Amino acid sequence: MGQTAGLSKKWALNNTLKGWTLFDLSTREAQIVVKTLSANEKKLTQVCQEHDLQWVSLNEETHADLFTAPDCIQNPYPALVVSMNSHEDTDYFVVRPKRVIHPRLHTRYEVAIPCKIIASNKEYSTETIDLSEGGLYFKDTIPDWVAGYFLVTVQVEGTSFQLMCSLVEDQKERKRVQVVSEESDPHYTAYKTWLAEKNN
Repeated sequence: MGQTAGLSKKWALNNTLKGWTLFDLSTREAQIVVKTLSANEKKLTQVCQEHDLQWVSLNEETHADLFTAPDCIQNPYPALVVSMNSHEDTDYFVVRPKRVIHPRLHTRYEVAIPCKIIASNKEYSTETIDLSEGGLYFKDTIPDWVAGYFLVTVQVEGTSFQLMCSLVEDQKERKRVQVVSEESDPHYTAYKTWLAEKNN
């Protein structure tokens, strides 16, 4: 594709998670956009250069130029002071792709909970048959357009938890997903707390 050689070619980026696409970006502009992406957004971002035949997944090895921090000159701007005591809500997700969820590793709860699967700029509503810390089992078959990593919004008792998930491999029906959210993900932490309260 010439990511490293054709630096003068313009870039286009598609953020599947947030549903936006940017065209005609210089390499520096694309670097700045990539630097603002969360870990999940980077995994779900597609990229191409002008005259390319297809979009490809953003990858730090094949698109090293875009992961290079752009040159920054602080002057004449003041020094930035960042407070580490902020209590503002965070809305991010961290994926650990190599995490493996083994069958029956977690206690399953048989309960019907409304959920939304969000992938490829689409939403699919369904409900659970059972769920656990490690995964969810849906009543309905998951559509074919759901693949890779995607969000599942679990809607309970006036609130919701957004979990990063992937399909369970080698299943006869596309109804099971595994949770791949990082342990430190605030949505996953809240979800586990809710499950623990249900068990008491």
